[in-house]
Amino acid sequence: MVMSISSRAGYAEGLRAPLGARLGWRGSVLAVLAVSCLLAGCERPRAKTPDLPVPPDAALSTARFRKEYVLASGDQLDVLVRRVPEVSRQVVIRPDGNISLPLINDVKASGLTVPEVDAELTARFSSRLLNPEVNIIPLSVRQPMVYVAGDVTNVVAVPFREAPTAMQALAYAGGFKRSAATKDVSLIRLTDDGHIRAIPLEVQSKGQPGVYMSLRETALQPDDILFVPESKRSQVGRFIDDFINKPVNGLNSLVSSYVNFRFIQILK
Repeated sequence: MVMSISSRAGYAEGLRAPLGARLGWRGSVLAVLAVSCLLAGCERPRAKTPDLPVPPDAALSTARFRKEYVLASGDQLDVLVRRVPEVSRQVVIRPDGNISLPLINDVKASGLTVPEVDAELTARFSSRLLNPEVNIIPLSVRQPMVYVAGDVTNVVAVPFREAPTAMQALAYAGGFKRSAATKDVSLIRLTDDGHIRAIPLEVQSKGQPGVYMSLRETALQPDDILFVPESKRSQVGRFIDDFINKPVNGLNSLVSSYVNFRFIQILK
C-alpha cells in the first residue's frame, strides 16, 4: 500500500498525539495503571526465602575480650611486697594448688589468674601489714597450647610446638568421631581487636581427602581452639551462643580442665 504525503502527515501527527487520544479511554486507563505500577515498584510476587542459620564464618562476638593466663601447679612466681622484703618470696605452686608465704601461710593459686592471686594476697597481707603493695611476676609458666574440642575422640590440649597445623592437633585428639561434621570444622580465635571469631576451614575438594588436606594446610596460632561440631548439628545457634556470644560461660567451662587462659570481657 502506498501512503500519500497528506496521509503520512496525518499518521505522524497521530503519533505525536497523547497516548490516551490514540488508544481511547481504555488506553488511558491502561497507561495510568502502567505508570502507577512503575512508580510503586510493582513486580511479580516472589517466594519467601526461608531463614537459614548463621554460618560459622559470620560468627563474630559483639563484645570484646582479653585473655588472662590461668596459673597451675608447677608454675613459679615471684611475690614482691614493697618495703617488706622479709615476706617476699619466689614460690612454686604445689600439686595441691597452694603457695606458702610468711604471715599468711597457704594461699590457693592454681586455677586463678595473676590479678586474682594478687588481689587475694593483698587482702590477706592487709590483716597483718599497713597498706601492703603486692606485685606478682610469673617466672616460669606452661608453654603455649592449642586445643581440640567437640565431636572428637578426646578433648585435648596440645603444645603448640608439637601441633602447628590443624591436622596435627586433630591427630593428638584421636581423630573425628563417626558422628562428626567433618566439613564444618572451625577455628575459634581471639582477634587483635579483642573479638572472638569462628573461622571455618575451607575444603577445596570433595570427599574425605579434601577435609584432611584442608586440615593439613591450616596453620594454627597459640591458644587457638579447633572445634568439631556434630553431624547434621541443629545446634548451630548453640555453637554460636556458647563460643561467640557467651564465651565467659560456655567456652571457659568447656575447656576449663585443659586451657591455659581464660576469656575476660572488656567492659566499656
